[in-house]
Amino acid sequence: MRKRKARSSPKPKRNKSLQLACATIAVYLFISLLGAASAEDFAVTLYGGRVTDGDASHAISPNVDFVDSNLVVGAVAWTFKRFLDDKLSLEVEGNVGKYFGDQKHWEFNVAVAGRWHKFPWSHTVATTVAWGVGPSYATEVPKVEETTHSSSQQWLVFWFAEITLGPPESRWAGIFRLHHRSTGFETVAKDGGSNTLAVGLKFRF
Repeated sequence: MRKRKARSSPKPKRNKSLQLACATIAVYLFISLLGAASAEDFAVTLYGGRVTDGDASHAISPNVDFVDSNLVVGAVAWTFKRFLDDKLSLEVEGNVGKYFGDQKHWEFNVAVAGRWHKFPWSHTVATTVAWGVGPSYATEVPKVEETTHSSSQQWLVFWFAEITLGPPESRWAGIFRLHHRSTGFETVAKDGGSNTLAVGLKFRF
């Protein structure tokens, strides 16, 4: 009798349908929010930068070190609330990033941010400062995060700190941004995260 070959057990598949469903819901909610906004409350931002070696405090120090990984990001934001005669605003931002170099995955982030608009020199150089936080999803576990830390994962916390500078009354502004993935004080992961120092342009319409 011929012996039957033992069937190899199927390799576990990643639950791509769940990931796609989550991404679809997030995009739908974001587009719905955008639909409720007035035209002057939109902004698009394009920025790029290099990933640093170390934590967030080291990333903004004079002795910052970089790794062989670059990031390019496109973002859309909607301002949904203004306070204090437009000195303070709240916005929601969705952005998509692509890494190059030692890691080549995609990254998707959503954040709610507060932005301060008024400074003593704003009549000469229009300046804003913003900080936002939300979820971050990488299409694969980032290699640089695994190298820098003992481990990482696809879902982490995203936050950014941003300064914009531009001509008064202009829709254009240059930006400086710290783009950060974090464990959220170990609330979503025990280890992982990365920092990218970036520059770019923001256009409001």
